[in-house]
Amino acid sequence: MSRYLQHIKGAFSSPKSFKGSSSSGDGTLRYNEDLLPSPPEDRRWRWQHYFAYYLTMTFSPSSYNLGATLVSIGLLWWHGIIAAIIGSAILTVLVVLNSRGAIKYFVGFPVYVRAAAGVRGASLYILVRAVVAIIYFATQTYYGGRITSVFMRGIFGNGYHNIPNHLPASAGITSRDLLSFFLFWMVQMPVMFIHPRVLRHLFVIKAVYTTIALFGVLGWAISANGGSIGDFKYTTKQARLSGSELVWPMIQAINSVMGALAPVLINQPDIARYGHSYSDVTWSQGVGILLSKVLVMFLGTATTAAATNVLGKSYWNVWDLYDAILDKYWNHGARAGMVFASFGMMLAVLITNAGSNSLPVGADLTGIFPRWLTIVRGQIICAVLAPLLVPWKIIASATSFLTFLGSYTVFLMPICACMIVDYWLIRKGNFHVPSMYVYTPESPYSYYKGWNLRMLAAWVSGVAFTVHGVAGSLNPTSVSTASKNMYKLGFLLSFCMGGLVYYILCLIWPVQILPRGLERPLAFEEMAANEGFFDDESVSTITGVLDGEEADRVSTQHYIAEGKESKV
Repeated sequence: MSRYLQHIKGAFSSPKSFKGSSSSGDGTLRYNEDLLPSPPEDRRWRWQHYFAYYLTMTFSPSSYNLGATLVSIGLLWWHGIIAAIIGSAILTVLVVLNSRGAIKYFVGFPVYVRAAAGVRGASLYILVRAVVAIIYFATQTYYGGRITSVFMRGIFGNGYHNIPNHLPASAGITSRDLLSFFLFWMVQMPVMFIHPRVLRHLFVIKAVYTTIALFGVLGWAISANGGSIGDFKYTTKQARLSGSELVWPMIQAINSVMGALAPVLINQPDIARYGHSYSDVTWSQGVGILLSKVLVMFLGTATTAAATNVLGKSYWNVWDLYDAILDKYWNHGARAGMVFASFGMMLAVLITNAGSNSLPVGADLTGIFPRWLTIVRGQIICAVLAPLLVPWKIIASATSFLTFLGSYTVFLMPICACMIVDYWLIRKGNFHVPSMYVYTPESPYSYYKGWNLRMLAAWVSGVAFTVHGVAGSLNPTSVSTASKNMYKLGFLLSFCMGGLVYYILCLIWPVQILPRGLERPLAFEEMAANEGFFDDESVSTITGVLDGEEADRVSTQHYIAEGKESKV
């Protein structure tokens, strides 16, 4: 047996020995239970959970308003549907590609990215994802607070709606909306204590309730409009485009559709690791993505169009629309309807925040501070930080900063591309899981001082290739037309550039696939047969009970070397 394998077996010989080691000692990275591969009893996400996750992930105020953005640049409603279909098809392929490694080896993003980035370099990409996800969590919480104002008005009447404002205009928020923000924040907080393996049930509830609520408002608007959706041209005064003028706006629309799910795409390992089987992940997510994008595009645009003829004004913000309905139809039926509808949107914001913002932050903080934090603790920290970021000030006065947040896809896609290329083309589906937790010269993921410089160069190339177009969003005259058009292709260009550079660099300087001294030819996903372990390594030692904790159940642990099961 090689010295390196002896080290691995020593570090993993028991949870106690592994927990007590560190990167500054015997080379083992600090870890906790959430960073280890998900044990079989946690792999309970089935097709209906993944379907519901993607079906309603876009049912949030920011995605609901996507139709307004497309209409404002001169597109018709059916152009948005076409963009949604094309964008969803591309997203489905990428989601499936980025899911396979996680469900074969059952590790989340903070560990998964170590294969391509290095056991130390992964912290950079973890931090990139975590910082902006916290800000997104805060702004989504603010949107939830605005919906809560409508909800409370429907229940308590105009007394709540007319709460006196004691805050100056410079605050960027009224006393009523500040109260609503904290009410929603408090309702949201208990969800932060739910571990992702249990969170799956909430996505199913949201999928049913929110979909019914949104279709209910659309049905009312059509009925009030005499049974017709109406003419979409009344939703905006923007001139319509045709012919060659449609090319770049359509490209921009497709990029916007895909960019809205960019965080969820890179978060994929964090939920795929809990999957029961790869088949549960593939088709269910593809169908969910397609339906969600088409549905939210249709619901947002159709509801606005029908309600415009009824209310005399276009309301793209869902809370403004619901408030306008109450203003015009103040009766028991309207109040009950808006309570039902606003609660559906509150539920949508809450679950979307939990699934696409707080969960990644929890996983990321665990990856950076595994000695002190778990996923649940990280989720709680994310929620606690939300009010401190005063998101109403960000939204009210920092247009340039919001534009930066909108360019988040440019920073994420090269990371995602490197992960996909590394798994499918470079390593051909083979991970050595124990090496993901150690920093030694023999480890295939140690690279140069723990950093894979190939991925660093690829990430910088993907970002630099398109990020210059952000200036064009802030000041259209500051950059050339070519630069602005490249930014409109930001999702695809940053992804393709990052993946291409990484692949070329790996061809020039091949990466190490297995621990040094143990190299041998491997078939595609050969290591997946033993979940990333060699035949003489025990899977049980990495998924056992941590030191100082008592098992609350008897678990079945599989010893590959012995080829049998033993009860612990």
